This record gives sequence, structure tokens and C-alpha cells, in this order.
Amino acid sequence: MNDIKTFIGGLHTPPAVAEDNTLQLQPDIKDTITRELKFNDVYAKLVASKQDTVTFKEIIVESEIDFIKSVNQLKAVFDIELSAAIDKVDELYHRELLNLQSLYHKEFFGAPLLDLISKLSDSEYTLVMMNSRVYAYKYYDPPLEVTEGRFESGVVYDYDEPVCRLKGVYVNLLHPKVSNGTVLIKTDDRHPNAKEDGLSEACVGSLDERIIPIGNPDSLVVLLDEICMMYEVMHLDSAYFIPETSYTTRTEVLKWTA
Repeated sequence: MNDIKTFIGGLHTPPAVAEDNTLQLQPDIKDTITRELKFNDVYAKLVASKQDTVTFKEIIVESEIDFIKSVNQLKAVFDIELSAAIDKVDELYHRELLNLQSLYHKEFFGAPLLDLISKLSDSEYTLVMMNSRVYAYKYYDPPLEVTEGRFESGVVYDYDEPVCRLKGVYVNLLHPKVSNGTVLIKTDDRHPNAKEDGLSEACVGSLDERIIPIGNPDSLVVLLDEICMMYEVMHLDSAYFIPETSYTTRTEVLKWTA
């Protein structure tokens, strides 16, 4: 036992003190012993030696691969791809939804109505729902200055100043024929063929009883053009009043009257 204590003590004794000990080890021999002795053997010897101070060495193994960083990068790539996939699916969804809604509207309104709307739009008319009625509407921009008044005899009054300005014409398409109440006109002053100023029912004149061909958009547009042209002038034979402002007179052959 004393030999073991002396052996262990010699491992920790500084060179100056170790010269007095019987057992001395060279540095390379110490390394060899340190490498080849098992921990249990060294531990048993340390316990037996009753040494108060024990030195431990900690070995840290470092990995060259940063797993956390790799996982974060993989998650970022996944989030980007997932977001792109969601956007693509969302775009496809809304596109198909619009297609379904369009098909539903076509089925609900019917192809003839959609054809009518398209034809009216091409001819500068708009389909308007107002007061439980369906109107074909023409909007004048800028408002049309009405300065010409006509008689069935062919006499024409050209007024020096506009009597009114025509802003819009409404034709009720729910009427099978042109009749009282079929046409409304909107002016900034009263038109001689309108009951009132502003938005008012207008006299339909010689267009009375004309069929409104709702099933034939081309023929309907022709009729609408005739109606609008009729109120672009004043038909003084059927006027509610005759303007009293100054005018010049001329004569021509008329095609229709109001």
C-alpha cells in the first residue's frame, strides 16, 4: 500500500521535490500510463491513496453541423413554398367562382336579355331599373341644346337661345307598345313636349302605338334612335306651350311629329 501511495504521489510531485523520492517517472511514461489505465483502476487507486485533491479534465466534442440553423432554413423554404401554393389555389378558386357566378347569371337572366344588354351598350344605351320599371336610357353628355321647333306644315322655328337642354331619354321596355307614360325625358328647363321640367313624362306624338320589339335588339335600337331624335327638337303642334323667345323661320319636309 505504501508503494502505491508513493507511486501516486510521485505523479503530482514537482520536479524539485521528486528528486528525493525513490520512484520517479519520465513525462512520456506518465502519458502512457494516463492513456492506458482504465478509469476504474485509477479511481480505485485514488480512493486508496486518500488524496484530498483530485483533478478532472472535461472533453467537449463539437459538431461541425448546425442542426438548428438547418432546420430554420428548411422551415423558411417550406413557408415560402406553402404561401405560393396557397396563393395559386386561392387564385384558381376565385377564377372558378367567377365562372360559376357568370354561368348562374346567364341562366337566371337568359341569353336573350344578355344579348339585349350587349346591343344597347354598343348603341350608347343603358338598361335601367327604376320605379319597378325597366328603361332603355340614353345619356347626353354634354346636354343637348334644344333650339329647333317644328310644325306638321313643315315650318321650322330656329330659336336664338336654347329653350332647354336635353340630358336624358328613358323608354319603358315593359310596355308592349309606345303609349302615354312610355317615354320620360330629363331636361334642365322645360321641354315644350314634356308635362313638367326636370324628369317628366313626354308626349309620344306620331310614335303612339308603335310596337316595342323587345325580342329583336336591332329593331329596338332603331326605334330608340327615332324616339331620342324626336325630343332633340320641339314638335310645336302637340306642345304644351310654344316658347316666346326670338327665332327665325324656315320651311322643310318633316318625317315625323310629336
